[in-house]
Amino acid sequence: MTLEPYGPERLDELTLRLLDVCAQLRGMARRSRDEQLGVVSLHGKKALDWIARLEEWAHKTEADLEVQVMKARGQRKALAMRGSEAKSKP
Repeated sequence: MTLEPYGPERLDELTLRLLDVCAQLRGMARRSRDEQLGVVSLHGKKALDWIARLEEWAHKTEADLEVQVMKARGQRKALAMRGSEAKSKP
């Protein structure tokens, strides 16, 4: 797998795609209820496996993001300290 850059906009696009799938499933549930179908046969095990993998990926990605956030904060603090030291020198 190749790492690709995802900015906030691209993350939002991915999120909206997932929400579209969720909305589609909710619509199927509603329609099934409305039409009193009771059950609908589908390959649920495969979908649950994909969701589990997606959840793992999201947790790992969030942890990686948190490390990047901490590093960026540390760099900004270091730069701010350097700037304040330069100002305080005569």
